[in-house]
Amino acid sequence: MNMKNLLLCSLLSSFTFVGCIGEPLDGDLETDDASDAVEAVGEGAEAIIGPGGEEGGGTITRKVNLSCEITYPSIFNPHAEIKNTSSEAVPDYAKITLTVTHYYGSPGPYSRTFYGPLAKGAKKLVPLSHPGALDAYGCTAKATWID
Repeated sequence: MNMKNLLLCSLLSSFTFVGCIGEPLDGDLETDDASDAVEAVGEGAEAIIGPGGEEGGGTITRKVNLSCEITYPSIFNPHAEIKNTSSEAVPDYAKITLTVTHYYGSPGPYSRTFYGPLAKGAKKLVPLSHPGALDAYGCTAKATWID
């Protein structure tokens, strides 16, 4: 396949689902061996955890999305109910970030940060006492920590 056909094929494939078939050139057989070598290195690299490798010394940053909804245990007492729906327990040194949205857009999204722990399936009620808390209608929460 010459360069003009390859350019035309790549241009057409960006607009539609077009496949291109070409015959291998003599030099292409050598690059197949090189791509196999790259794949072998890639497979071995997947087993390495963190920059320190299997020996340790590396760190892994974990991010977990948590379930969050606004509840009213009493009429003028809004809370954010955070539930750990992930497959991991959140440790006590994990930073949990809560973002609350309000009707009418005022005040803007309210953010609050606190620390774990939060076991798998556990719930935590966080009282909302900021200005405009009675207009809260939604929230998101996530936990972040370094192992």
